[in-house]
Amino acid sequence: MDYVVADEIRQMVTARVLNLFEPWPMRQKYDVIFCRNVMIYFDEPTKARLQERLVDKLVPGGHFYIGHSERLIGTAAERCRPIGQTIYRKDAA
Repeated sequence: MDYVVADEIRQMVTARVLNLFEPWPMRQKYDVIFCRNVMIYFDEPTKARLQERLVDKLVPGGHFYIGHSERLIGTAAERCRPIGQTIYRKDAA
């Protein structure tokens, strides 16, 4: 099955290389962040630090999608509520 993304949607997307542990160039907050099957390669303290950074980039009520073998830990787990098997919603401020 093939899919084609509409031009008006494609124009809203930018793909760039991003080091997850270096300073990030993004200043805005996001409604949705997908970080699927990435954190399985990191130790627990590294996962917790990355998850906290990602949740910081979500608007209140924003959604965070992770992989099936991953779980939220640390402050990210305290700031989000599960709404599906691998979907979390950031609590309101």
